[in-house]
Amino acid sequence: MTKQHFIQIESKNALLELLKEGREFERIYLASTAFRDEKTKEIVDIANSKNIPLIRVPRKTLTRRLKASNSESVVGMMISQNYWSLEDLLESIYSENKMPFFLILDDLKYTQNVGAIMRTAFAVGVNGIITAPSDVALVNDETMRVSMGAAERIPIVEMSLFTAVKELQKNDIKVFAVHMDGENYFESNLKGPCAFIVGAEDVGISTGMLERADEKISIPMREGIGSLNVSVSAAVLMYEKLRQEVS
Repeated sequence: MTKQHFIQIESKNALLELLKEGREFERIYLASTAFRDEKTKEIVDIANSKNIPLIRVPRKTLTRRLKASNSESVVGMMISQNYWSLEDLLESIYSENKMPFFLILDDLKYTQNVGAIMRTAFAVGVNGIITAPSDVALVNDETMRVSMGAAERIPIVEMSLFTAVKELQKNDIKVFAVHMDGENYFESNLKGPCAFIVGAEDVGISTGMLERADEKISIPMREGIGSLNVSVSAAVLMYEKLRQEVS
């Protein structure tokens, strides 16, 4: 069973394309002084044809809703069914005879990195992404754009990361922390059900999460480079796991 969330779509271009794709919207906000360009007219026409509520609000009210821009005149609240409980997601994975493979995002802050990770995770076949609850939505129009839509195709679980690790380990899913002090990933056995923890861009994985991981793994680098971009590190390890599984 999925949990319903709303994704605020602030880009007029993205909003129009998603409407054309048949995505469901709970409502669309339209600035009362919005210039009626062709795209806005088309958005209004499609919304009316689908009985999507159009709510006209003062420009200042709409601007206060905006997170990524202060110039858009149309904002859509898209219905997402992509949020799961970990229990339901594991049940779904096992019912389809798939092998559990998760990513755990420990306080990642940059949308570009999150979107890039989602895109690679979907391509590799990751079953789900686990993140801590936050006031800032993990999936928004920016992550949708960067991930090429993968943000709405890969299941998302929001819960305490400590609890998530405990539940994964109860289900015999090995948890790896990506850390510079870990074993070289060339020498690590990544086969079987597992999860990779990747940490915040500035400080890495928190001490509490490092202590709860089953193993630490690292990516070798020449001297003078402290770390790789988190999305690059995640991609390297996801594809190494895939290589090990198919070789």
